[in-house]
Amino acid sequence: MKATASPLPDREGGPGGACGNTRPGECGHLCAAIHAYGGAGHLALAGLRRGEIAGLRWDDVDLGQRTVRIGKTRVDVGGRALDQHDPKTASAGRVLPIPDALLSELAAAKARHSAERLALGEAYAGLGYVICNEAGEPYHPSTLSTMWQAAIKNLDVPQVRLHDARHTCATLMHLQGVPIALVAAWLGHADVSFTLRTYVHAQPEALELAARSFAPPASSAGD
Repeated sequence: MKATASPLPDREGGPGGACGNTRPGECGHLCAAIHAYGGAGHLALAGLRRGEIAGLRWDDVDLGQRTVRIGKTRVDVGGRALDQHDPKTASAGRVLPIPDALLSELAAAKARHSAERLALGEAYAGLGYVICNEAGEPYHPSTLSTMWQAAIKNLDVPQVRLHDARHTCATLMHLQGVPIALVAAWLGHADVSFTLRTYVHAQPEALELAARSFAPPASSAGD
């Protein structure tokens, strides 16, 4: 399946307006409901940039060791897809452990690619991209954005952009108590303050917890 879209820049950005982040419960629903989008959706919710998703190759994925090496990208330059073999910054190159849900998706994708290669024979491109069409051809980065919007269009969640899934990943990690320095390393940021400023946003649940911190301590019996 292929789709077309207007070229979009491959760069870090601020929150996408009021719907720039899903709430924790909505994120769980989003993860469960975007199965039709496949592994790319799980990669986005794992915090990868669009270009990192589009450029990921199987030789960077070790299913046995459960790791993925982030470095290669496929970006939109003036409407043309351009493959880059070096990460955008030194900190952007990183090796991440693969979460359980993503591991299952990647294993299924690898099996599906093998079946498609067998069915198409020499017509299969076999370029090694993790995210590709049935013929093994990589997607234009903007196509991933279009496919993402189609996948969540009818879901009862905020209509966030593909890049906003990265914001959601950072915010949920922060709310779960992951130190901000580790959140920054996971996202491939060198500047922790940039991560806080751009990606970690206050959620109602966190604000309610902060409000409860003002309550006086309960008196023990006999005081």
